Amino acid sequence: MRNLLLAISIFFFMATTQAQQISGIFRHSDADFEYLEQLDWASFLSQGKVLNNKGFRLINLETTGVGNDRRYWGIYTESSLKDTIIKTESWPDFVKAKRSMAAAGYLLSHVQAYSLSAIDAHFIGIWYKDETETPHKIWKLDSPESIRQRTEDMAKKQFYLQEVEVFLDPSGAATYLGLYHYSSLPVRNYIYITDTEENFKEDYHNRFQSKIRLVDYEQFNAKEGAYFLGVYQPGTYDHQFVNNFSRHDFNGKWELFEKDDLKLVSWEVRD
Repeated sequence: MRNLLLAISIFFFMATTQAQQISGIFRHSDADFEYLEQLDWASFLSQGKVLNNKGFRLINLETTGVGNDRRYWGIYTESSLKDTIIKTESWPDFVKAKRSMAAAGYLLSHVQAYSLSAIDAHFIGIWYKDETETPHKIWKLDSPESIRQRTEDMAKKQFYLQEVEVFLDPSGAATYLGLYHYSSLPVRNYIYITDTEENFKEDYHNRFQSKIRLVDYEQFNAKEGAYFLGVYQPGTYDHQFVNNFSRHDFNGKWELFEKDDLKLVSWEVRD
């Protein structure tokens, strides 16, 4: 019976990973990277501490699953700084954590969220100690138009979009979390949202030719339709974007890119 249960568990794990569609952003880096994949929360935190002690810092977090039945994925890079991860069970609690960490000199560098119901959601933030005490803001918005407008308004105050986290409630209503960092130097950034993959790929190609690089990607099926969202910033570094590959094909591309020192720095995992 034990062997049968093990076989069933392996079957369902393989079925899940084979069904997953993965997108990833790769860029040139001489640093070493480590990755955690498909772990429960306790295991993720435990293995993350091991990587912290080895000199790695979490820079990107992804979660898959439904409600509280979740798995976690992490990207770690070599760093003298250690990450601080905080998970809260409400938006007001997350705002309090953000303000407390900012007052202590920590910079919010990444955010992840998932819904439990139409009104309940959990929020996860990644911080690191910031000696320059960079001012930063995070906004919770409810439409593509609102995130576009907020990005324009914040840029006028020299707060520039770093990433967008999109999560859906059970009805498919989308919430957009926009993270903005202040810069004393004007840094033009861009957000692009479309309802077709073809349009997204065409826009991505045009921006790439204009020396604009994709730094964050979200794909989601909201109740009003499918969306593809990209955050772009100026850059001339080597860069590759892999969109909607199976787990097997994604891993194959990953191995090829790493031979050219192109490291996976951000991913989107969809069950």
